[in-house]
Amino acid sequence: MNTHSDHTGSDARFDEAVRRTHAVAVDRLSPRVRAQLAQRRNAALRGEAVAPARVGLRYAAAGFAALCALAIGLQFGSMPAPASLEPGIASTSATPDTTMLDEDPEFYAWLASADAQQIAME
Repeated sequence: MNTHSDHTGSDARFDEAVRRTHAVAVDRLSPRVRAQLAQRRNAALRGEAVAPARVGLRYAAAGFAALCALAIGLQFGSMPAPASLEPGIASTSATPDTTMLDEDPEFYAWLASADAQQIAME
């Protein structure tokens, strides 16, 4: 059977092991974290409330910026092509998907000519 002295000895060993582990963990903290912990401890001892970090505000701002970028992208994605807006290029009698170049056989004849090949070589 365990006696009271056995519990005291095992508790002391356990307590010492926890203290050593805590000391190792504290030694591994960065100086910035140590300074923050010291400030918070001092503020708590004085009875002052420490302002929480405003990380949530940064996430909200990033989310809002992403939402705005998405809205702008969707707006530009639904706009018609610029070539169909110019009256000189697009035919009024043609469907919106066809341009005057699609209906002009002279353009294709010119492409097959020697003049077009010379321009392409330049």
